[in-house]
Formats: sequence, C-alpha cells, structure tokens
Amino acid sequence: MNAAILVGGKSSRMGSNKAFLELKGKTFIELQIELLREIFDDIFISANTSSEYEYLNLSIFKDVYPGKGPLGGIYTSLINSSSLHTFMLACDMPFIGPELINHLKDLTKEYDVVIPKSEKGLEPLHAFYSKKCIDPIKRSLEEDNLRITSFFPHVNVKIVELDNLNLSDSFKNSIKNLNTRDDYEDVTKSS
Repeated sequence: MNAAILVGGKSSRMGSNKAFLELKGKTFIELQIELLREIFDDIFISANTSSEYEYLNLSIFKDVYPGKGPLGGIYTSLINSSSLHTFMLACDMPFIGPELINHLKDLTKEYDVVIPKSEKGLEPLHAFYSKKCIDPIKRSLEEDNLRITSFFPHVNVKIVELDNLNLSDSFKNSIKNLNTRDDYEDVTKSS
C-alpha cells in the first residue's frame, strides 16, 4: 500500500507552511516520512507547488483540479497511486503513530474508505481511500461540492469510532493536528 501526504493548504492561521515547522530538529513532513516508510511501500506528496519539496526525493503530484482543496488532493493522489488503497495524511499531523495507521489498514479489505472519528468528528486526512472512490470524487469536484465526505454515500465507508477503542495516548496523538501558531507553540514548549 501507498501513502500520500497532502501539503496543498494555505496555512493562513499558522502564518507559514506547516509542513516545514520543526519539532525535535526535524520538519513535520520529515517526521511523517520517517514513520510512513516503516509501514508503506511507496510515499508521495500531493502539492500545489513542487519545488520546495524536491529535496525530500519523493514523487510529487500537482492537483489535477487546482484550487479544489483537500478533496482535489485526495483525487490526485488516488489516480497517481499504484495501490488499491492509499493512506491520506495532512502535513499538519506531526505525531502520527503506527498503531492507529495499522489498525485502520487492517480494515481496508472490505471498505472503500476507512476513517477514524474522534470527539471532534471525522478525521478525513488520516484515512484510507480506495480507487473505487475516484469516480464519485470526480463527480463531487465537477459539481464543486468540495466537502471530503460529499462522496461517502456512493462508496462503502467504515467509520472507526476512536472512543470505542481501548486507546493508548499514541492513538489520540496520531490524529492531533496543529492549525495555529498557539497550537504549535504549546507543543514546542512541552517537548
């Protein structure tokens, strides 16, 4: 299976590209790649611009439908992935852990989307999507319906309620994303 890191966001609340924020001497995206290499055959990047990510020596795919947000990034990743299922990850989740990813991965055989749900709601950018999602996503993009969940009624979705699992802290941290400068400063103070 493959993994895609989606880095196309504007990072307007953070004020700088979240992929390049540092934690423990490495950028968020470098930390993610390091962990994802332990789990996946291939890792690639979905980005609006490629030049700033070239140093990572990964394949970089520009959005087929530019300006369509994360749903456009998921679509681009699926059509470029060589595996049936692809793990989609937002670049602002520096604490991903193998336990939750492997738990979700184990459920992919029967489903087109395997997505965790926390107390904050669905976590669509820490989830698996199959190639069966390509046509329904394309229809949503063409209709300018950009909510990631817009195509869910047309595919087989498994929602993994994290509250119902015996959660270790690593499960909870895996889906933690940092959106603001305050979020980032809180984390860097405590590490």
